[in-house]
Amino acid sequence: MDENEGAPPDGGAAALAATPATSENPSAPTPSPAPGVRRYPRVASALTGEPWAIVPSELHKIAAIVSRHSIDAGKQDGPPAYIKRDYEVMAGPSAQRLPGASRAFLIDGVAILPITGPIFPRANMMTEFSGATSISTLTDDYRKALESPDVGAILLMLDSPGGAVSGVNAFADIVSAGKKKKYTTAFVAGAAASAAYWIASAASDIAMERTAMVGSIGVVAAIPAQVAPDADGELWIEIVSSNAPKKRPDPLSEDGRGEVVSMLDAIEAQFIADIARGRGVSVDKVKSEFGQGGVMIGAAAVKAGMADKVQSYDATLAGLRRMVANNRKLSALKRA
Repeated sequence: MDENEGAPPDGGAAALAATPATSENPSAPTPSPAPGVRRYPRVASALTGEPWAIVPSELHKIAAIVSRHSIDAGKQDGPPAYIKRDYEVMAGPSAQRLPGASRAFLIDGVAILPITGPIFPRANMMTEFSGATSISTLTDDYRKALESPDVGAILLMLDSPGGAVSGVNAFADIVSAGKKKKYTTAFVAGAAASAAYWIASAASDIAMERTAMVGSIGVVAAIPAQVAPDADGELWIEIVSSNAPKKRPDPLSEDGRGEVVSMLDAIEAQFIADIARGRGVSVDKVKSEFGQGGVMIGAAAVKAGMADKVQSYDATLAGLRRMVANNRKLSALKRA
């Protein structure tokens, strides 16, 4: 990776796990769930049942974690203490928990919402015990910040490779509307890739560290095929009904690949349209100048229009605190 630009290993932005049964061969074998997948069906369902807007290497890490025999989430009660401490350190020494929120903090009228790790639609093992982000929890925290009279501005603090597509566009819409009520800044501490950039692009503005990366816009499908029985000697078979030939397209055939690409293109079109809306640019500009599936770093991202400024977290937070203080003084003068 050079100083200004980089890309995920395959240049893609999302991954979709699927099964290989096809209309031509409806009895084609499908992967038997790994032990960890059987033990954590909610996470397994997220891995294999929906599109992902995430740096591909991170999806592989998630799958590895879910498959480990040693994980026993039932023995823990809520997020580990180290994760709670991380959020507190990230927010700052004077941060207080935003009343009623799960992860949001409050500093001098600025609500800070961490968006870290892989993004999932709902809370699960990964969000509760591994520092990942749940869209449902994030949405609730953002709405509480909008409703709180103690909050004058909102800071989305991002360090995420992206995640599941489900729910991301809806949350981006909420941010797009919410920023009209309370100024919302997206700050990229490490990465705002794929789904995380989808969210960041909806904010009032985007600030980022000099070495932070943004982008990875686009969708790629990774479809595994089982070629032998699993460790338990099981070979899973799926049989598709006669009138549903497109339910399991064969990615190795021209027609099947076309079906998969059509679905991915539809998701990508919405992805790009939302980014164009959020950044106030044309769809063509997003397609040609926003990395084309790769990521851009710091000043190069700002030059391309993917972000607004290269700035530290402390400077970004200080600017929002001044904004809130000035707005409150102005409101007090108007009431006087």
